[in-house]
Amino acid sequence: MSEPASIATQPMKIATRKLAEWTHVPRLLLDKDSRLIVVALALLVLATFIPQIRLPRSTYDYIVIFDISQSMGVEDYELDGAPASRLDYARAAARKALRDLPCGSRVGWGVFAEYRTLLLLAPVEVCGNYNDLLASLDNIDGRMRWANASEITKGVFWSMRAAKEVGGNPSLLFLTDGQEAPPLDPSNPLQMFDDLKPGEVTGWLMGTGGDAPRRIPRIDDNGKRIGYWHAWDVLQRFGGAPSDDAGAQPREHLSSLREAHLKDLAQHVGMDYARLNSLDSVSKALRDSGFAHRTPAPTDVFWVPAALALILLVIRFWPAMRMEPASARGLHRAPSLLTDRRQVDADL
Repeated sequence: MSEPASIATQPMKIATRKLAEWTHVPRLLLDKDSRLIVVALALLVLATFIPQIRLPRSTYDYIVIFDISQSMGVEDYELDGAPASRLDYARAAARKALRDLPCGSRVGWGVFAEYRTLLLLAPVEVCGNYNDLLASLDNIDGRMRWANASEITKGVFWSMRAAKEVGGNPSLLFLTDGQEAPPLDPSNPLQMFDDLKPGEVTGWLMGTGGDAPRRIPRIDDNGKRIGYWHAWDVLQRFGGAPSDDAGAQPREHLSSLREAHLKDLAQHVGMDYARLNSLDSVSKALRDSGFAHRTPAPTDVFWVPAALALILLVIRFWPAMRMEPASARGLHRAPSLLTDRRQVDADL
């Protein structure tokens, strides 16, 4: 063949060689090990786009009430090594609980001051409204307070009424130090409202604060500390001359957790009692199995095809799980591939 003719056929030889190499691709796809990779890839694609499905699961439904009276400004907790008020610590614990609650659960916020409870946000689904719940929680503080009284017992009654009126049968979590201001008259205990019955609304009274009496910060309407409450500023439970001495009576200007009162009150209204000992306390109370509801809820199932894909890839690449050693397969395939390439070169 003349040299010009040889040059003219050179592109055809290259194209033929490339075509011969690509004919091995379908053969590789039909190979057992390669099929595992293809199936695993398909499962990973499925895991990426598979939607949530509704499955029965344990969910929870709560209204969380924060006592925003001035005694909740006492700093007898710590957050990140710095002193923290009872209210700030309660909010931090509620923030953690939101992360722990399963999707499908509902949470709402409320605040208590004087003798009333104000519902700020009706219970909403936690996963779909997570950012909104966090944003509203961050704005709960003492500046919402409309009066300086703190009639806890009446506040619990009002909270139970709010839970009944909102619908959906939510439980309550009432966070408070239990300090009644003005103090209750032990000879004349308060009776429940006529439209309420013990146990009709379930939930928790959660005690906040320490056991040691501490001075109560005095806060103005703008949330600025302007001093402390003194004995002569507040109505006292006991007689005697007013004194700021922590060991003397009266002492209603000092604040500590009134745990005995809260336990009695919880028993009176048919609720449970717990203490805010750590940031996990709220989460543990909200996820107590006794308050769970089995309801259909959106559930992620992407992990199922993802796990199957992982198993297939392990089978494919773990030598001990392969049916034939890699070296043996290489010896079997290499002659075939070499023969094919020699045949192409011979044809060219």
